[in-house]
Amino acid sequence: MTEQAMQTTEAAMSQNNGDALVQLNGLLDGAAQWTADNVNELRGLVQIFSRPGNEIPYRRICDAEAAVVMPVLKAIIESGIAEGTFNPVDAGLTAELMLSLSQGRREVLIEVFDLASATNLDAAVDALDRRLRSEGEICDRLLGLPVGSVALSNRTEYRRMLAGLVQ
Repeated sequence: MTEQAMQTTEAAMSQNNGDALVQLNGLLDGAAQWTADNVNELRGLVQIFSRPGNEIPYRRICDAEAAVVMPVLKAIIESGIAEGTFNPVDAGLTAELMLSLSQGRREVLIEVFDLASATNLDAAVDALDRRLRSEGEICDRLLGLPVGSVALSNRTEYRRMLAGLVQ
């Protein structure tokens, strides 16, 4: 599923002829849209990783995702360095840290899915948005960008995804 998501996301990115920041934000936006569009396929994964004691399957999902996403993310960062858009300490390590932020969301996602399942969709969207805005600011710092440059938050797609997951 990650490879399918990346193919869709890369196709959307190729339509953006901007700098590396435009490409990165296109990648993030495309991933959020793909997730919201494919909630039926993701519902089973969410049920598996949200159960207590299922940290190992969650880790395997994260590792499979990282294997596909890491080369694309690293290439975008390297492109941004070459064009002067990004100023990270190291492209590979920065990509790794950015991915580790997403892989560290398990507890927040469990809370968000519990809120959405309890028909508190607004609170669920708020919690997810808070987390991803914070992650976005961390990514801004890692890449040497002004706060608000990395558009990791997408409330519209979060709402669509969460509503679809709890149907």
